[in-house]
Amino acid sequence: MSEQQTSSFDLDALIVQLKHASRGEEPAKKIRHLIETAVANAQGVIDGIPHFEEDEVLLFEDDAVSIWHCRFLPGAAVPPHDHRMSAVIGVYTGQERNDFFENDPNGLIRKSGEAFLASGDVLSIGPSAIHSVACVSEAPCCGIHVYLGALTEIDRSLFDVQANETLKFTDENYQRLHAADV
Repeated sequence: MSEQQTSSFDLDALIVQLKHASRGEEPAKKIRHLIETAVANAQGVIDGIPHFEEDEVLLFEDDAVSIWHCRFLPGAAVPPHDHRMSAVIGVYTGQERNDFFENDPNGLIRKSGEAFLASGDVLSIGPSAIHSVACVSEAPCCGIHVYLGALTEIDRSLFDVQANETLKFTDENYQRLHAADV
């Protein structure tokens, strides 16, 4: 591969494209295409993306779209949660497992499926999805996560599967459930 092909990723340009796509027709479809195109050249993303000190970095947010860079360390797991909006996740390094949950007829939360994402993979999640994320690679798993709305402004839920409890998504509840998974 030529130097130009591996270093052509431009995060600022991608953010502008994602913002524009979020305001047009079929935003989820257009955003997925942009993320698929970006992570298809995983080495280009690795070479071109800035180094972030934090594991979760909000790159941009308005009422139509939230764009995050997320890094999950090996063995780390994010507890089951919802977004209450559609999301597109593109992984450019490492591997993650997404476990999906649903309410069973008795009102209990139970695992209903899973999806593994590796470098170059993209996952779309609907607004009613409940999922957890775990890094299953020996190296950190990094990706670009795009939500169709202002993620930081919406009331969300965390799910304690062991206690069959739905909790408000707060930093305190997140840390409590995250510590229980580690």
